[in-house]
Amino acid sequence: MRSRKYNDQRQIVWAASDVATQIVSPTKRFFQIVDPLVGIATMFCMVLPDARTIRLGTPFIFENASSNFVGVYNADLTTFHRLMPRGTLTCTLKTQATASGTWGSMVHDPAVGNPAFGLSSFVDFTGTMSSNTCYDGEGYIGAAGGAGSGIIIDGTFHAAGSQGIAKYTPAANATGWALHYSGPRKHGLGCRAFEGRVSVYGLSTAAEEYIVRFGFGDNITGGAHTEGCYLIYDRYNGGGAAQPNWMIRHVKTAGGAGTSTANSNIAVTADTGDLKQKLRLEINSSGNRVDYFIDNVQASVAGGVTANIPTVNSVQLRNIIGHTNSAYTTTTNYTLADYLRQQSYPTTPR
Repeated sequence: MRSRKYNDQRQIVWAASDVATQIVSPTKRFFQIVDPLVGIATMFCMVLPDARTIRLGTPFIFENASSNFVGVYNADLTTFHRLMPRGTLTCTLKTQATASGTWGSMVHDPAVGNPAFGLSSFVDFTGTMSSNTCYDGEGYIGAAGGAGSGIIIDGTFHAAGSQGIAKYTPAANATGWALHYSGPRKHGLGCRAFEGRVSVYGLSTAAEEYIVRFGFGDNITGGAHTEGCYLIYDRYNGGGAAQPNWMIRHVKTAGGAGTSTANSNIAVTADTGDLKQKLRLEINSSGNRVDYFIDNVQASVAGGVTANIPTVNSVQLRNIIGHTNSAYTTTTNYTLADYLRQQSYPTTPR
């Protein structure tokens, strides 16, 4: 077994192989995104080698020490693993019938020095059907307002490889809302991420206006957050004109009020049975920068969003996904979630 540890200013990679007595290394692939503030930003990912060239059980370990490092692909670029800042990813080869292979993966906090997850949970909505009740298998609580509003957990839904879905269904009126929320947590105590695969059923229109919020917030009754960092789909008020895109909104009240809204330039897409978009946001360990991703593409500026992040010690934000009607509706539009994932790696191990 030969191995190499190689170190540049962006990441540390440990790769090991004993095929033909040569070291087989992952490769670095660069790509560029257009940043409206700084112009073209260069990002990179790592690509695992052809699985047929290495021995089963070979490990590759990646540590993310750069905001420009977005994650790891397999050899044919069909599987992607997003890696949080400061996070470490271990990929171990399990099968090698094709170039892409099958890889087992594990994320851990490099500050701890062992696979300590901090908080990591995944909700796949495989429970039995319920309506307007609490679904708390992984710390999420369902809530709804307005007669006829509710949440349905459908464990029989299997489109696009899904095990089940949550369906946030407001009543067909101007006051209906439905959402899931987690317990409250503080920023500034470690890296934190919230992710879900989300679709809307029917885009918002002038006659059928609604709002979808996904991210960190404080309002669990369907209204606007007074403290929060989140993605929002609000066609009517999404920037002063009809807005088809996901918007990034930060709002703070305690410790100096302020609100900022930025355009992700990524359109909201309606569901056609394939649960369209993976949404993800990450806040750094200091609590002063948030990065947003939609389908693994950075939706925020390359340096992250730093304005109007709630940082007062007393402010605790929840993971929230919700659908709120904002104008009279004659039919019921709704939002679907395939899964919800939360990760939190504490700065101080415990």
